[in-house]
Amino acid sequence: MRHRFKYTLFLSLLAFLISAYAGAQPGVKEQWADSVMMTLTPDERIAQLLMIRAYSNRDEKYYDELTALVRENNIGGVCFFQGGPVRQAIVTNRLQNAVKTPLFVALDAEWGPGMRLDSVFNFPKQMTLGAVTDNNLIYDMGTEIARQLKRLGVHINFAPVADINNNPLNPVINARSFGEDRVNVAGKAYWYMKGMQDQGIIAVAKHFPGHGDTGNDSHYTLPLIDKPRAVIDTLELFPFSYLIERGLKGIMIAHLRVPSIDTAAGSVSSLSKPVITELLREKMGFTGMVITDGMDMKGLTDFADPELAEVMALDAGNDILLLPVDARKALANIRKAIDSGLISQELIDAKCRRVLQWKYESGLAGDNRIALDHLTENLNSSFSQLTTGRANASAITLLSDPSGMIPLRGLDTLKIATLAIGELQQTAFQARLADYAPVDHFNMRKDPSSRERDSVMQLLEPYNLVIAGFVQTSDLPQKNFGIGRQGAWFADSLAVHKKVILSVFTSPYSLASFSQVHNMAAVLLAYQDNALMQELAAQAIFGGSAISGRLPVTATQAFAAGSGLTRPEVIRIAFSQPEAAGVSAEKLSEIDTIVTESIRENAFPGAQVVVIRKGMVIYRKAFGSQVYESDTPLRNDDLFDLASLTKILATTLTTMKLTGDGLIDPDRRLSRYYPELRNSDKKHLIIREVLAHQARLQPYIPFWKSLMEKDSLKSELFGRHFSIEYTHRVADALYLRDDYPAKIVDSIIRSPLLPKTAFKYSDLGFILLGKAFEEITQQPFSTYVQRQFYNKLGLRTMGFHPRDRFSVSRIAPTELDMVFRKQLIHGDVHDPTAALLGGVAGHAGLFSDALDVAVIMQMLLRNGSYGGDTLLETEVVRDFTGVQFVIDKNRRGAGFDKPALIKGEPSPACESASPRSFGHSGFTGTYAWADPDQDLVYVFLSNRVYPDAGNNKITRLNIRTRIHEAIYQAITD
Repeated sequence: MRHRFKYTLFLSLLAFLISAYAGAQPGVKEQWADSVMMTLTPDERIAQLLMIRAYSNRDEKYYDELTALVRENNIGGVCFFQGGPVRQAIVTNRLQNAVKTPLFVALDAEWGPGMRLDSVFNFPKQMTLGAVTDNNLIYDMGTEIARQLKRLGVHINFAPVADINNNPLNPVINARSFGEDRVNVAGKAYWYMKGMQDQGIIAVAKHFPGHGDTGNDSHYTLPLIDKPRAVIDTLELFPFSYLIERGLKGIMIAHLRVPSIDTAAGSVSSLSKPVITELLREKMGFTGMVITDGMDMKGLTDFADPELAEVMALDAGNDILLLPVDARKALANIRKAIDSGLISQELIDAKCRRVLQWKYESGLAGDNRIALDHLTENLNSSFSQLTTGRANASAITLLSDPSGMIPLRGLDTLKIATLAIGELQQTAFQARLADYAPVDHFNMRKDPSSRERDSVMQLLEPYNLVIAGFVQTSDLPQKNFGIGRQGAWFADSLAVHKKVILSVFTSPYSLASFSQVHNMAAVLLAYQDNALMQELAAQAIFGGSAISGRLPVTATQAFAAGSGLTRPEVIRIAFSQPEAAGVSAEKLSEIDTIVTESIRENAFPGAQVVVIRKGMVIYRKAFGSQVYESDTPLRNDDLFDLASLTKILATTLTTMKLTGDGLIDPDRRLSRYYPELRNSDKKHLIIREVLAHQARLQPYIPFWKSLMEKDSLKSELFGRHFSIEYTHRVADALYLRDDYPAKIVDSIIRSPLLPKTAFKYSDLGFILLGKAFEEITQQPFSTYVQRQFYNKLGLRTMGFHPRDRFSVSRIAPTELDMVFRKQLIHGDVHDPTAALLGGVAGHAGLFSDALDVAVIMQMLLRNGSYGGDTLLETEVVRDFTGVQFVIDKNRRGAGFDKPALIKGEPSPACESASPRSFGHSGFTGTYAWADPDQDLVYVFLSNRVYPDAGNNKITRLNIRTRIHEAIYQAITD
C-alpha cells in the first residue's frame, strides 16, 4: 500500500515537472491540481466529487469495507459522524494511506467537533450565540473550532448555519440558527466563518437558499418555502450574499421546494439550475465550493429519480455530492449519464479540477498524517473552554426585572429556596446558587402530580424568594422544548403570591408555555441545558458576571427579538478558569502535587484550597479526608476550625466597622470603651497597639491547667449536661460553670504586662477586644459579626458554634485531646481558652469552609465593598492592612499579618507576596492571604492537629507558603 502511494506521488510530481517544462504558467495551486488530474482516470475524476459517510465507532469489518470502498474508487472525501477523536484520527490515517489522491475530510460541527465526537466539549449552539452582543467572541470560537478541526485532520466544516429562523415551529433549524434578524444572522455567520477560514478551514454556509421558514424537516420530507421571490431575496438570501461578498468558500444547498425561484413542477433546490447556477452562481456571483446537503435525506430520495439524482445535482451546479445513498451506484449512474451524453466528461473534469485546487489550498499536497499523542487533551484546550464560557456567559439574557432584583442584593433580608423543575437530583444550577448564599433546595418532576405540587407549594411557604430553573429540556418544538405543562403551571401559580426568579434553560420560544411571566420577579433566559450554562446563570443572578444578552428571536408578544436588559456591574466573585485571570492552569496544578504529597507525608488528613484572581475563583479543590482512617472524600463545603484566622475574620473586621462608624478610635485607649480596664495596668492600652501585638500583653495563659487536679478536671466546675448552672459547652458531655468565663477575662486583666514595648504575638488582647465590642454594640460578639458581615456577604458556613448549624459529619475534627478534654475534639473549638469562653472569643472560635474565608478576603481586597454593599470604609481598610509600626521593626498591620519588612528575613508569606499583601495563619493549619498588587486571594484550610497537635510537618515542610509561591509562579500576565 505504501509503495503504491509513493508511486502515485511520483507520477504526480513527474506530471507537475512536465507541465512546468512545457512552459505553462499557472499558479502553484493550478499546477498541482493539473498534475494530479493527469494521474486520474475518468472514473476517478468522478469519484473525486463524492463525499461519503464515515464513522469511527464501528467494528473492524466496517473499517475494512470503508477502506476498500475508498481505495478501489479513489473517493474524493469522507464526512465523519459519531465516534471519538482518537478513533477518528486512526480511521482517517488509515483512509489517507489507502487512497491514490488525498481525501477531503469533513465534519458537520456547527458547535464544534463535540457535536459529533465523544470526549470533546461543546461550544455554544448558534441560537445561543445569536444573543451575544460582542462578535469578537464568535470569531474566537471560529478560530478555536478551526484549530480543533485541523488537529483532527479535518478540512471542511459544514457551518455556519446562515438560515434565518423565522418559524418558531421549525423542527430542524431552530436552535441551530443565529435568530430571526437578517443583519444579526449575517454578522454572526460572518465572524464564525472568518474565524475558521483565517485558520485554513473551509467554511460551508448552509442551507441555501434558506431553510428557516418551514415547519418540516428535510431529513424526512421535502419542505415547501412558499414565499414571494422579493421576500426571499431581501430576507433569506441576505446572509448568504453578505458572506459571499466577504470571501465565503463554501455553500451547502438544501433540499427544498421553492416555487418562486424554480417554477418547475416537483423541483428540488439541490437539483435545480435556477437555484444553483442562475441564482447562486450567476446572480449572486459565488465562485466557491457548492455542495449538496446529504443525498441520503428523504427530502431528496423520496422526490427524485434515484438513477438521476447525482447527475442532476452535478448538472445543476453542485461541485461535491455529499453522502450518496450508494457510492458505487452513484459512480455508475454518473458514468452512464456521461456515456449517454446527458452530461459531459468536460463538466466532470472542470469540477474535479476545482476540487483538487481546494484540496491544495487545504494543505492536502503535504503530509496528512495525524499525530495521536495527546490528541484529546489538545482538543480540549483551556482557551477553547475559556472561549466557550465567555460566549455562554455573554448570551444569558435578562428579559424582565421590574423591581431591579438582579443582581441580588441584601442577602441578609432574603430567605431563598431553589426549585429545579424537571430533575429530582440536585442540579449544577442549584449547586452554584448555593455557593453565593444559604439556600434550601427543592426539586420536582417535569409534569408533577397535584399531590407533588401541593406538597412543594407548602414547603416553599417560609421563603420570600424562589429561584426556579427548568432543566432537562429540549431544543425541539415538537417536544414543547422540554417544558412540562404542569411544571409551567406550577411556576405560574407560585409567581402569583411569591417572588419567583424564572430561569429557563432552553429555547426562547419556550416562554410561550408560561402565562404569568409578567408576575415573575425576574425572567432569565439561558438557551441551553448543560452544567456550564446552569452555573453561569446562577452567577449572573448573584452578580458574579455581567448580563448583556439580547433575544435573537421573538419569544412571545411581550419579548420581541432584541429584547434584553443590561446589568454591567459585577458585584461578587465569579467562577472561571485560571486562564481567564491570567494564570496557567498547568502551572497551578503544582498545588495538587504539593497537597497530595503533604497528605502522603501525614502532614494533615485533608485540606481545602481556594484561589481567587481578578475577582474569579480559578481554583477550588478539596483533598484527602477529614481523618486519616476514612475513605470518604473531603468536600469543598466541609467546615474547618479556623483558629487564629478568627482574629482577622471577626475581631479585626469588627474593629474596622466600629472605626468607620465612628464608634471607636483605634488610636485611643481601649479602656475608653471597656471600663473594666480602667482600674488595672491595662488602662493605657491603645487599640492599634493591641491589634499589632505591641501592647506588652502576655502571649498566652494556659487557663485550662488551673481547672485540673492532677489528671482530672475539677468536678465542681464542670457538668456532663447543659443546665442553668453549667451553660458553656466545652466538648461532648463537658459543660463549664456559668460564672467561669468572667474569671478568665478577669485573669487577663490582672495579668502583668511585659516590661518592653515590642512585637509579641498575643491572644489576650483579642479576647479583650471581643469583650469590649460586646459592650459597645450591646449584643453578643458572635451575633454582631453574623449580622454585620457573614449574613450580608451570603456566607453559608462561617460562624461560631458550628454544631448548632450543621451536622457534625460536615465538620473536620481536630485534636485527640488526652490531657484536658480527654476526647476527640469534633465540632467544638480546638483552642482551650476559646472553648472555656463558650466557643466564642476574639482570638479563636470561627469555623468555615475555604470559599467563605476567600469571600471575606476578596471583600477586603475590594476595600470593604462586596455584593453591592459597602461593609467597611475604604480608608479604614487601607489603614488597617498597612504596616502599623515600621519604626519599631514590627511588620504587623492592625490585626493582619504582613510580609517581612526586609527581604530574606523570616516571613509568614511567600517570597513573591508584595509588601502591600496581608493575611494571617492559624494554629490548626489554616492560612488566608490577599495581595492587592496581584489582585490575588489564597486560602488554605486543613486540620493538621488531627490527631496530634504536636504534628508540625505543615510548618517544617513550608506547605502553605510553597503553595502560595506556586500560585505566583503560575501568573502569566
